[in-house]
Parts: sequence; structure tokens; C-alpha cells
Amino acid sequence: MRNLIAVLLAMAATACAATPAALPAPLPATETGAPRPPPSFRWYRTGEALFAYHQVRGDCDTLVHTHGRNAAWGLWEMPLAEVIEHGAEETEEGTALVRLTCRGGSACLRKGALSTAADPLSEHAVPFATMALARQYTEAVAALKTACQLPN
Repeated sequence: MRNLIAVLLAMAATACAATPAALPAPLPATETGAPRPPPSFRWYRTGEALFAYHQVRGDCDTLVHTHGRNAAWGLWEMPLAEVIEHGAEETEEGTALVRLTCRGGSACLRKGALSTAADPLSEHAVPFATMALARQYTEAVAALKTACQLPN
């Protein structure tokens, strides 16, 4: 029993330590003509340690950043078509941020917690443990905009 628990814990640790996968290329149409799922991505963490409490996801409508279990510490919703991503920037602590702003300086972003996001914002920064992860995120956002036929 202890060996089984040790193996399961090792597998869970390996899965949690993996870096997020890049956005997959759009799938070709199926031979039967069945519709393909829309493009999207989801990362369950933006790094190790405290960054494990940050999640990011995106689809053709919205980019979402949550902080804390079930977004208890923060929820930011950003309409993909209205958001400009400004690239990865390194912080003084050696971590990274990706700053997102609304086109034209509007307040298109919504901030809240849990499942409610109503407070309007014009910019938001998503934290990452490393510059490599932040760059991967910017690439995922750019690939998502391309797949969704939106301007970068």
C-alpha cells in the first residue's frame, strides 16, 4: 500500500512540475465532417511555489486569469478581441509579468473574485515564475488570436 501511495505521489509531482503545453495547431476537418472543438488553452499554474495558485486560460472570446483556489483571491476576464498583449517583462525579483491592456485605453477588463467579475479595468498584469513561461504565454495568446482570426 505504501509503495502504491509513493508511486501515485511521484506521478502527481511529475504532472504538476510539467510546463504548460503550447497551443496546438488547429485540427483539420474530420473525414465525417464533424465539427472540431474551438481553439483554446488552459494552464493550471504559471510556475512553481506561489505561482501554482495562478491559472490562465483562453478561448476565442475571453482570456481569464484566476488567483487562488476557485479564483477566491482574484478573477480577471479580458475579451480576446479587445486586449493587447505587451510581451514578457522581467521583475526585480527575477520573475516575469505579461501586461495586457485594452485597445484605445478603454476599461474592457473585468476584475472580481470567485465567479463574479464586474469592476472595470484598462490593464492587468499576469505573473509568471520565469521569463520562459511568460514568453510561452505570449506565444499562446498570439496563436489563439491567429486561430480565432483576430488581429494581434
